[in-house]
Amino acid sequence: MKKRVLLLLAVITAATLLAACTTKKTPITAATFRAEAEAAGFTVQDSAYQLDAGSVEDYLIAYKGSVNDIDFQIEFAVVPTVEQAQNAYQENKADFEAAKGTVSSYSSVSIGNYSYYKQDSAGRYCVISRIDNTFIYIDTASTYKKEINDFLKKIGY
Repeated sequence: MKKRVLLLLAVITAATLLAACTTKKTPITAATFRAEAEAAGFTVQDSAYQLDAGSVEDYLIAYKGSVNDIDFQIEFAVVPTVEQAQNAYQENKADFEAAKGTVSSYSSVSIGNYSYYKQDSAGRYCVISRIDNTFIYIDTASTYKKEINDFLKKIGY
């Protein structure tokens, strides 16, 4: 019985991955991210000035709460090349993995132009999600996990 369940799960996972392989995700623009975040009740600020010139094309931080008491934030970046986004994804994923506690859960997918890694560990919820040359970075308290996942689903990340 246990082998049948495992085999069924393997078949479902393989079918899901094959279906995902045929789908290419379309990245959103900074303007779309801003509009969707503001519609969802976030305050959005342009923070590209904080980074080295030429390292990003757009860098927005959407946050809930007040400037002095932020509940959580979602960072959205558009970088000049896909390679830069892939490197940022890999570096942040490695940092999240290195910081995880003894009790944690995670999910990870990397197919075509899309990669994501989500980790819930030791009261922290971390997400790095990339489509082409765009990526989203989140590192916050696990209490905001549902709200974050709902927003990411809405924008396709």
